[in-house]
Amino acid sequence: MRRRLLPNGLPVIVLPRPGLHSVSMALMVRAGPRFERPADSGLSHLLEHMLFRGTETHPSSFAMNAAIESIGGEVNGYTQRDVLSIHMTVPRESAEVGLVLLGQLCRRPVLSGLEIERQVVVEEIRDTHDAEGRETDIDGLSRLVLWPGHAMAQPITGSINQVMRFTEADVRRYHQRLFNAQNAVLVVAGAVDPELALEVSDREFRALPSGRRLIAPEPPATRLHAPICVQKTEDAQVSMVLSFPAPHENDPRFTALLLLQRVLDDGFASRLRRALVEDSGLAYSASAAVDAYADTAALDLEATVSPPNLLRAVEALLETTEQLSREPISPAELVRARRRHRAELEFGLDDPDELVSWFGSTELVDCGSSYLDRFGQGEEVTEEAILALAQQLFLPEVAALTLVGPVRQRDLRTLAARLGREVRRFDRDEVSQAEQPLVLSGPPANTLLPGKPIRAA
Repeated sequence: MRRRLLPNGLPVIVLPRPGLHSVSMALMVRAGPRFERPADSGLSHLLEHMLFRGTETHPSSFAMNAAIESIGGEVNGYTQRDVLSIHMTVPRESAEVGLVLLGQLCRRPVLSGLEIERQVVVEEIRDTHDAEGRETDIDGLSRLVLWPGHAMAQPITGSINQVMRFTEADVRRYHQRLFNAQNAVLVVAGAVDPELALEVSDREFRALPSGRRLIAPEPPATRLHAPICVQKTEDAQVSMVLSFPAPHENDPRFTALLLLQRVLDDGFASRLRRALVEDSGLAYSASAAVDAYADTAALDLEATVSPPNLLRAVEALLETTEQLSREPISPAELVRARRRHRAELEFGLDDPDELVSWFGSTELVDCGSSYLDRFGQGEEVTEEAILALAQQLFLPEVAALTLVGPVRQRDLRTLAARLGREVRRFDRDEVSQAEQPLVLSGPPANTLLPGKPIRAA
């Protein structure tokens, strides 16, 4: 690995992989809901779209994309809760031209065609709504439950009303705010001469304004006894997410979390698969995912089931977490999790896109562990460490349950009694601000009843 700081303060990381045939490159900046005020919610994502409308050298979307495709390359972008990335993959012989084109996209975009791109984003937002206009993206809804009132809970795309209000001046203001050397990192990986990559990066990106690094607000507080939140739709199945606050990227327990996630969901031998699919037939699939940031994270247990299976599926999730909190995993499970952890890291060494994403994101969040450190950290995790983490993690009072689909009223009452929570529905017109209570009887949200197994009605 080669790392250089340009005169304007931009970190450039080059990861040569001479045995490959492609080169991946990305400029990544701190952006997204984590750094947005409510009035700017969705502006990072809209800017990402606008960057592809053309540059001073290639002043239209067609001309810009034709230039990239003519060298055998492809370009794309994404916005997450704490990062915006513009990334490109090109053949090895096109590395220099690719870096030039990436510099033009990020430094000198024309940012025209707002009305067209605005409609594209609106269509993207509508893709997660049902025919009645209700939000059905359970990942986004679950963040409203887990992190209410925090910037991290804002939708990445913003709302349709927000997107329709943004002006070209707003987009240009945000480009100046985000795309500066102190707030970004440039990463190049693949079949590239490191000296050439550093030389071209210096030439193309040293003119990026120095600017200033965006500072994230304080992490969200842990919410106790969150209400069971429901978005009722007319779909055939119910999607559910059981979320737990978890160790973040810079927490010394983070690698143990990654291995715990593999015990839950990493192939047909994992616990969630066995509990909800192989041993019971409750669901077609079940998953566990870590959603991690610099100073906060969540472990999400997810499944989609038919309405009659909902209570048994929630109980299976709860029983799985309770068992992990009571007794250590087996030595065989630990060996399997360690090997799968190591294998994924090794596979990443052959994937320039993965290397660019990992090194760029860890640079932005000031992660103290290197890629190679993760190999050793996985080997150091013990059964006792995973048990201790499960006991700290799977506390019933911090579990947040989100449901989307045709949930039956009697099942909601049973869940309310089981978890000791209120039940609330998401407000269809202002989902990003508050949930509105369902007319249900149930215990108050600040209490927790002793756990009793759920039985289907």
